[in-house]
Amino acid sequence: MKFTLGIVSGLLLASGAAQASLEFVGPQQFSGTGLGAVNTVLTLQSPANSTSESGSVGVGSGNTQVITGDAKTGASQTTLRTLGDLGIASLADLRIVFNADEPGTTADNGITLNDLVLNIYSPTGSLLFNSGSFSSRTFTSTFPGIGNSGFVFRLDNAQLLQAQAALGTSFAGDRIGLSASLTNATGGPETFFVTGAAPIPEPSTYALMVAGLVVTGGLVRRRKR
Repeated sequence: MKFTLGIVSGLLLASGAAQASLEFVGPQQFSGTGLGAVNTVLTLQSPANSTSESGSVGVGSGNTQVITGDAKTGASQTTLRTLGDLGIASLADLRIVFNADEPGTTADNGITLNDLVLNIYSPTGSLLFNSGSFSSRTFTSTFPGIGNSGFVFRLDNAQLLQAQAALGTSFAGDRIGLSASLTNATGGPETFFVTGAAPIPEPSTYALMVAGLVVTGGLVRRRKR
């Protein structure tokens, strides 16, 4: 059974929980994740002679897709996608990946992501979940090229609880919408895709993996001796 967004928000606020910004996981280098190769939800391109861009994809009246602002309108660039199509079996595994296609020169390589909001709609167009306010984040360096790298975000613990309560266990038909705004955008296009793959290891996880390999290697050498 699904609850309305207002009821769930009220319950969370009553319990002292508050919405927080989407949680930044870290940078992740990718390959082969350009337009048409992954489940891109939103693509932004700043107008000529402008260094700012903003736009969104969501559900409007009549349960129709609505694209706003500087969002590109190609089917492989900006479109609503269902959680089932994205292969998301658990909301805890939901990841939003931001790929900034900025120039390779050092002076123009950075970009600021001022806003990133995740909306989830029911099959009938009702807004079930909104990720709330976003803490602006500046990336001083990006990897040039579409689909070469990404900056990964996920729901924080409070958002995850809210989303799970709002969507319930049958959410395959629910649809993902995004809105974003950026400044210092001197290139583009900037893309956002959503994945439901296994969570990307965080730096602490990598450190533990390396430490484990070192210990294992030492044991193997001792046995050989």
